[in-house]
Amino acid sequence: MIVTADHGQSLRGHHGGVGSDQQDVALYYFGSARGPAPDMLLDQLALAPTVLSRLRCPVPDTMPAAPFLH
Repeated sequence: MIVTADHGQSLRGHHGGVGSDQQDVALYYFGSARGPAPDMLLDQLALAPTVLSRLRCPVPDTMPAAPFLH
């Protein structure tokens, strides 16, 4: 199971901005795969290839980011 969000939120409730509080999100993975270091900053573009690879589905060539769960 992967739990994450598409954006963070500032203390004032704003989202979609350029601050790290609005761009960084938590990601939790519960499963048998080996993941990156807990403090590693992940590329959001790698989320879809990661989900597809965990489901053993082909990853399209249009998604060049490497999966982060192995």
